[in-house]
Amino acid sequence: MLARKAVVGQVKGNVLVTTQGRKRSANVALDLSPMMWQVVYGIAALVTFLLIMMVMNAYSTKLGYEVVKTQQAVVQLTKDNDALDVEVASLKSPVRIQQIAEEQLGMVLPDSFVYSTKSAVTERNVQEKQQIID
Repeated sequence: MLARKAVVGQVKGNVLVTTQGRKRSANVALDLSPMMWQVVYGIAALVTFLLIMMVMNAYSTKLGYEVVKTQQAVVQLTKDNDALDVEVASLKSPVRIQQIAEEQLGMVLPDSFVYSTKSAVTERNVQEKQQIID
């Protein structure tokens, strides 16, 4: 157990003048031994370390929430992109294009098709059909 040495001297104002001529504070709360100062410094370092850890943990948690929010946005955008791909595929459908051509543009499918190649030497038997235009 720690004990204080007896100090002999007089108190003048807020300063204790010892018989050896050293001035010491009359405030007992700050009159600590070197070992106690080491303990105080250790506790202060520990508190500082814990505060830094708390700040880092809070920042890490904040970044975690931002990552989750970004992942949710990526999932939603992927769903939207898939829905748009399906819509593009339905709009490019040959059946839909043929239906629009026949109904809105008045186009009709030909009765026969002629395919030409470079090696074809004989003329094909093709019948022309008259188109009626309104």
